[in-house]
Amino acid sequence: MKCFMKRGTIGNKVGIAAVAMALSMTMLTGCGNSADRNSDEVSTEAAPDSAGMVHLENVDEVSAFFDEVYGGVAEDLLPMEVMTNELDINDNDMMSYHTGLTDTTGIAGVYLSESMMTSTAYSAVYIRTTDDADAESIRQQLMEKINPAKWICVTAEKQSSALFGNDIFFVMGHQDTVDAVMDKAVAAAQAREMKTSDTVEKTNPI
Repeated sequence: MKCFMKRGTIGNKVGIAAVAMALSMTMLTGCGNSADRNSDEVSTEAAPDSAGMVHLENVDEVSAFFDEVYGGVAEDLLPMEVMTNELDINDNDMMSYHTGLTDTTGIAGVYLSESMMTSTAYSAVYIRTTDDADAESIRQQLMEKINPAKWICVTAEKQSSALFGNDIFFVMGHQDTVDAVMDKAVAAAQAREMKTSDTVEKTNPI
């Protein structure tokens, strides 16, 4: 810097002063930008929704769900000729017979999966609810009011239910079958990122 000053003209000195001022302004601006960045680093962005799926949307999704569940259960634990059908929630007699429910408030769809052999004590029910439904209350009614002996001469040994998102899954039948189906149903729900509740169980006298 000393050698440069000795050889420099007035014009050079003015230029040097201008450069120095520009550098000072740049440093001040840089400091201001740094402060701005620090304040912006406090994120106000909402955390991503981790609740996952809340409802299955239609009969196709429910059918695919049951297919996945049954695909993971040993054949000797499942009854023969199991079929899944959508019930008419406006048919009070059918709803009462298959689910014990007489009030369909909060229910968007009911799907029944049973053996075509009427002497087999096995039934699984998937209930799609509305967004504002009290799913826990519907589950309690289902567990309490369903008839485990609705078939001729046979009774479901065990019944079990869980909430998947805000939907309800229920199964009743032989104890080993119920346990296997519920395990696979929970896994299928979790694979769809549905929040799963604790399982409620009930044993029926045979």
